[in-house]
Amino acid sequence: MRKIIFAGALLGGVFFQIACSKKSGSSNGPDNNPPTVQPPVSYPGLQLALTNDNSKQVEIYDPTVTNWNTSEAKKWSWSPTTTQGFSTAEIKAFGGGTDFKVRKMKVWQDADYAAISDNGMATVIAYPSGKRVWSKIMSGNLHSAELLPNGNIALAASDGNWIRVYASSQGADNNTYAEFTLGAAHAVLWDPGINALWVTGQDLSNNAHILTALAVGGTDAMPELTELTQYRVTLPTVWGHEVGAYYGNKNLLWVTTNGGEYVFNKTTKTFSASPTNNLTFVKGIVNQPSGQIVLVRPDANKNPRPEVSCNLNGWSTSTIDFYTAGGQWQGSRVVNGACFYKIKMVYNNYQ
Repeated sequence: MRKIIFAGALLGGVFFQIACSKKSGSSNGPDNNPPTVQPPVSYPGLQLALTNDNSKQVEIYDPTVTNWNTSEAKKWSWSPTTTQGFSTAEIKAFGGGTDFKVRKMKVWQDADYAAISDNGMATVIAYPSGKRVWSKIMSGNLHSAELLPNGNIALAASDGNWIRVYASSQGADNNTYAEFTLGAAHAVLWDPGINALWVTGQDLSNNAHILTALAVGGTDAMPELTELTQYRVTLPTVWGHEVGAYYGNKNLLWVTTNGGEYVFNKTTKTFSASPTNNLTFVKGIVNQPSGQIVLVRPDANKNPRPEVSCNLNGWSTSTIDFYTAGGQWQGSRVVNGACFYKIKMVYNNYQ
């Protein structure tokens, strides 16, 4: 893979023969699934952000509230509006989000900002006001976003087969970006420990499904991307999806694929099975400071399918599942009519 720098160029996407026609990676089939009963238990922990395809909003819920169908449970919701500075086209393009990350930005007076991706657009907003800082409509089927410490945004496009870093720090409409070719790119996560981006995708030269890291060089105004090949590893199963911080241990990462969920050790470059019984098609996974694990996986991949489920598409769910740090299922939160795709903990530190 080679480094390429662009300034406002648009590349044609290459279509891949995977189920990635929007939020990818759904197929029916039996699997280990937790019970569908929702116990009335309060879960201490940080608030949880979810991208909802049905409401077309990013929504934040409080895990201490047992009934997520109440106004008490939903603490914040967002979709682009003209009053926040977004265009009519951007408002129309937003379908609920494919990723959401809140970061405390030293370069912007230590205030909180969020990076958001959706299939056909991406944005940086002030949080929690939701005001536009940078945004752009683009093709490529965006699956993940990350806000870098300098105010630039990193994006992964599964159909576009690229990782890009846009110079969003340089203005609300800046279109300069660096690009790194990566097939079926699905995840971007900034790691201040190695000063690089963790990404998942496919090496187009040999079709290997990989986790690797990209150094962000150049300047804030003209970024560059270069692979740090010493971090490259082949995924245990194909079609990498999510990469997330393992809070409480900076040497570990959560990694999910269509075939499983794993904990990756940065030092040994090895994968171990997640405590949560190696479920398939996990779209998002986080761990609370207590060690509790929270995840989302499509209703279409659960057998039996939950009675309350998402019928809008095959990659979302109405259910959020909670597990102990050791992987024992604790319970769920169910939101009637919701189609949740991605989950993130509302925590403004990278690690």
